[in-house]
Amino acid sequence: MQAAGVLADWSVVTRRLRRWVAIGATVVVGLTACANGSSQTTPVSRPAGTTSSGPTTGRPPVGSNLPITGSGPPLYAHYYLWWDANHWRERLGPAYPLTRRPLPLPAGLDANGCGPQPRFSGARLADVPAPDLGLYSQDDPAVLRRHVEEAAQTGINGFVVSWAGTGAPDQNDTSRAFNHRLRLLADAVAQHNAAGGPHFSLAIGYEGLNDARQPRPVGWARNDLAWFIANFGNHPAFTGTPYGARPLVMFLDSRKWTVDALRAATTPVRGRVLLVGDEHGKLEWSRGVSSLFDGDGWYWSEEDPYRNPHAFTTLQRLADVLHADHKLWFAPLAPGYDKSIAGGKCVPRHDTATLKVLFAGNRRSHPDGWMAISWNEFFENTYLEPSARYGTRYLDTLQQLRQS
Repeated sequence: MQAAGVLADWSVVTRRLRRWVAIGATVVVGLTACANGSSQTTPVSRPAGTTSSGPTTGRPPVGSNLPITGSGPPLYAHYYLWWDANHWRERLGPAYPLTRRPLPLPAGLDANGCGPQPRFSGARLADVPAPDLGLYSQDDPAVLRRHVEEAAQTGINGFVVSWAGTGAPDQNDTSRAFNHRLRLLADAVAQHNAAGGPHFSLAIGYEGLNDARQPRPVGWARNDLAWFIANFGNHPAFTGTPYGARPLVMFLDSRKWTVDALRAATTPVRGRVLLVGDEHGKLEWSRGVSSLFDGDGWYWSEEDPYRNPHAFTTLQRLADVLHADHKLWFAPLAPGYDKSIAGGKCVPRHDTATLKVLFAGNRRSHPDGWMAISWNEFFENTYLEPSARYGTRYLDTLQQLRQS
């Protein structure tokens, strides 16, 4: 893919992404009402002695010195490094016309935005990236710079990059495609910031499970984290976060590790990174991991405000425990979820209503930051990036929500 083609008509894209449409307070109240199943609500009051960053009494939480502006707490988006020609071909199936322009939608959807009906044999996606970007390769630096620019202009503060290395102590940038792409992405962020764009930073979402969805060996994770610190611990893309100079690392699926294994894997990097867990709820956090993590971020891509109206209360209870423990809380935020094409469940997008309802409901947990799911997970249909089906609709809506 040529860089010129990737960046075609970039001025038009930039102008579109810079549109700021104010949302009145009444809209947010209405969304909260929808989330609660009620037509009337009263304003949610913050617990005494707390701010958006948690309790202000006693020792302040890690993020209590964050500037809370009209945009609210910092917002990150989970970001995946697996897209190249082979991965698109695998997900779109052998019958999909990869060279047709514009690229056709690989599947149709029902009225609720669920139930993909593949239009090509073997297709397991319902959408593809925006026409001017196409089936990109993340080995192309211009693609990564494009993603950074689009996200930053929308008001996203950074990416949580899903990554794991080879587990070898002597791995390098070329040991795995993910290592190489991580380097390219970090350099793209540094170039963006040096050019004076809206400040952007990276965090790591360390993949705690292997391809068989089992915890990695302790030594594997320990070696990966050590390699990350040695190679990126001082990289400006990771050290310029809103949470201080230490790189932010979320240990994905930490809840599936024993406490002893987590301690063994993470002790060598404690104090060198801001380490966030992926514990799903108050009980999991209370199993003994508080001393290991600086906070928690629930990767909840399937949060369903329609079938699970208690989800908001569940998150609030976890956030209360974290803030009482002077820990950071990162709330999830998704536009919907649909893995039904592979036999999974669907949380319908309902256009942009689900994104709005989840934002209004999860905001009641007073997060120190958001972790949106996701920038580019097309298989589970949680993506926010511009696409052939939706254009920039979700980035436009995210901008509006951030200003509410």
